[in-house]
Formats: sequence, structure tokens, C-alpha cells
Amino acid sequence: MSNPYEQSEFQQTQQPYPAAQPYVQAPTLPSSNAGWAVVAIIFFWPLAIPAFNHALKVHPLWMMGDAQGALYSSNRAGFFGKLSLGIFVVLIVLYFAFIALVVANSY
Repeated sequence: MSNPYEQSEFQQTQQPYPAAQPYVQAPTLPSSNAGWAVVAIIFFWPLAIPAFNHALKVHPLWMMGDAQGALYSSNRAGFFGKLSLGIFVVLIVLYFAFIALVVANSY
């Protein structure tokens, strides 16, 4: 042995490299969709209650580590806001149809 720090061929062992772990991006905080809850108040207030209920649960669920629950609450708040806007549009169309019917039958 010429160098005390050299390993002999019997002492050298091949250590396999650990398998590469796939990169998994952490999920991001979903939007609370509070704007859609405000839309629900303006256009069809009965749906504003569940819309705000779900919108206000997004952040606490996220902080507890429940990413799926936070995403679900975010989606539901948006759903109730969009539903209230849709109901408002349908009611306005029915209102104008009723007015047109009354005007057409008054002559």
C-alpha cells in the first residue's frame, strides 16, 4: 500500500445512487370566491348565505391542511354566486315575458 488513504479493490463497494424522487409541486391556496358571494347578495340573496359560508371556510380549511376541503369550499362559493346570477337572469326574462304578454292582451 503506497497511500494509507487508498482503498484496496476488495474494500471498494459500489453504492447505488438513491432513486430520483419526482418533483411534486405543493398545491396553492385556492381563491375564496368571495366576489361571487357578493354577486349572490346583489342578485339573489337567499343563495348568499351558503356562498358566504363556503367562501369563509376556504382559508381555515387550508390552514388546517385540508387542501381538498378548501378547494371544495372555493368551488361551492363560486357555484352559488353563478347560480344566483343565473336565477336573476331567468327571473328578469320571465318578468319581461309577462309584461309583454299583458301588453299584448290589453288591446
